[in-house]
Parts: sequence; C-alpha cells; structure tokens
Amino acid sequence: MEKKLIRIISAVLVVLMVATAIIPVVTSANAKEDYEQAQAELEKIEKELNSIKDTKKKQQQEKASTQKQVNLVKSQLATLSAQIEETTAALSEKQAELDAKKVEIYETDELFKSKLKAMYIRRSGNMVATALAVDTFSEMLTAVNTLTNISIADTALLEKLDKEKKEIEKVEAEIEAQLASLEESRTKQQNKQTELATLLQKQNTQLSQTEAQEAAAQAAYEDAKAARDAAQEELRKEFAASGGLDGYVGGTWMWPVPGYTSISSGYGYRNIFGYREFHTGIDIPAGYGTPIKASNSGVVTVASYQSTGYGNRVIVDHGGGYKTLYAHCSSLAIKVGDYVAKGDTIAYVGSTGLSTGNHLHFEIRINDQYTDPTPYVR
Repeated sequence: MEKKLIRIISAVLVVLMVATAIIPVVTSANAKEDYEQAQAELEKIEKELNSIKDTKKKQQQEKASTQKQVNLVKSQLATLSAQIEETTAALSEKQAELDAKKVEIYETDELFKSKLKAMYIRRSGNMVATALAVDTFSEMLTAVNTLTNISIADTALLEKLDKEKKEIEKVEAEIEAQLASLEESRTKQQNKQTELATLLQKQNTQLSQTEAQEAAAQAAYEDAKAARDAAQEELRKEFAASGGLDGYVGGTWMWPVPGYTSISSGYGYRNIFGYREFHTGIDIPAGYGTPIKASNSGVVTVASYQSTGYGNRVIVDHGGGYKTLYAHCSSLAIKVGDYVAKGDTIAYVGSTGLSTGNHLHFEIRINDQYTDPTPYVR
C-alpha cells in the first residue's frame, strides 16, 4: 500500500514537473502573439489617425482659402458701397444742375416769347405808336434794330442753354449707367458672399466632424499603445526569464528604411579616406530623422552610443544566431530587452559616430560573422 502511494505521488510530481517545464514555452508563445497583435492594431490605428490628420489639414487649408475669399469679397463690397455712395451724390448734384438749367431755359423761353409778342405788336399792330415815339427817322431805325438784336441775343441764349442742358443730360445718363453697373456688381458680390458663407459653414461642420474623429482615433491610439507597451513588457520579462530566443524567428526580412532604396556604399572592400577597408554592411542614405524599421522580429540586445565608429547603434537578436545592426542613428526609439516586431520603428537616421552624412549603416550577422545583407533585404 505504501509503495502504491509512493508511486502515485511520484507520478503526480512528474506531471507537475512536465507542466512547469511546458508553461513558460506556451506562455512565451502567447505573449509573443499578443504583442504582435497589439503592435498590428497600433499600426492600423496609427495609419487611420494619420489619414484623419491629413484630411483635417486639407480641410483647414480649404477653410482658410474660403475665409480669404470671404474677406476679399467683404473688402470689395465695402469699396463698391463707397463708390455707389459717391456716384449717387454725383448724380444728385448733376440732377440738381439739370433741374436748375431746365428752369433757366423755361424762364428764358417765356421771356423770349413775351419779347416776340411785344415786337410783333409794335411791328404790325402799333407801328404808328412806334413811329410817334421817336423824333427822327434815325431814332426809328435804331429802335427797330434794337428789337431785332434782342431777338437774336435771346435765340443765342436759348441755344446755349439747350446745349448745356444736353451736356448735363449726357453726364447724368453716364452716371446713371455707372451707378447701375455698380449696383449690379454689388448684387453679384452679395450673392457670392452668401455662397461663400454657406460653403464656410459646411466646411466648419466637416472640420468639426473630422476633429471629433481625430479625438476618438487619438484616444484609441493611446489605448492601443498602452496595450502594446504592456504586451511588450510582458514579453520582455518572459525573454529575460527564459534567457532569450531559442531559435530563429523565421519569416522574410524587410528593407530597414522604407522609401529610401539607394545604396551609397555596398558590402565588401572599399577605399575610404585613402585607405582600403572592409565594409561590414551597406549604407543607405536618407533624410535626417527618417524612421528606421526593424528588419525582422527579435529582442534588442544593444541600444547605446559608441563614441567612435557606429555612433548611436541598435543590435537586434533574431534567434538562431541571426542579428541585425543599425548604426549612425540620430536617436533611438527602443531600449535593451525590448521585443520588437518586424517593421517597428527602432531608431532614426542621423550621422553620429564615424560618418560623413545622414545615412543608415545596416548589417546582418550570422553567428557573429558578417554577411552581405543585400540578398536578405532585397
């Protein structure tokens, strides 16, 4: 009975030992999967957030353009209103001149008619009275000539007044046409102002909706980042407890600086500063601050500054003896012990260390031996 009990206890202990040995492996696999899912979700939300920000920027530019047009139309309307006011005043002045000239012509015309009537009476109906009113024949001739001269002078005056009246009417017509044109322009500008106000209101509504989407996406991004960081920390702890990666993570390798595909210096021997040296990686020129991506998943084993040579550098262990090195970085985005997924931003392009310009020095090492990284990342 005692031997049977001992056998049972031994069997239970064996099961517990096996279970204890299995748990870290299973948990590690789950933790890695959780991290990669969290990272994928973070990248998805980040892409959506950037798209929303681009839309917001475009909408802000469109709104600014519309507001500029609104301000211009307001300025034009103010100018038109001032011109209409001035033209109206000028028209009123010309109308007053015309009215005065019409009165003057009317009065002169009536006076002329009275004089003609008197001249007619004197010439035809009362020539004897005219003759008796003068003492000599010479005086009579003078009287007749005077009446005739009066007639000629009044006729000239009437013609002068009529000419001035027509000139004033012409100017009045021109001013009225100008005023009508200004009123038409003001109506068009007022209609345009109404259209722009409607457009601006629509743009404000769209911008408000986009800002609300941005706020929601930003909140989702912060939550996703917190979840990713938590998963990364959990994975870091498990890797630290297990001593690191057991085997190669597998999968394909990606180009470490997306968008910058040229190689300024390849792998192998080269002449630099007058000396022949062996170049242990490839140099990829890119703008300062350009994100550097992890070429494959793994654990960060080095993330520090080296005063000579590499400058700011990162080394990622991909298991199975595979490692990648990223050098001359302007700054680093990770720390030692972090698990990074392929495509994660780990650093930024710079020119630290022994470097003559902004670029990434990229290496792939297998069992600590340099190898040409080009076939892997191409």
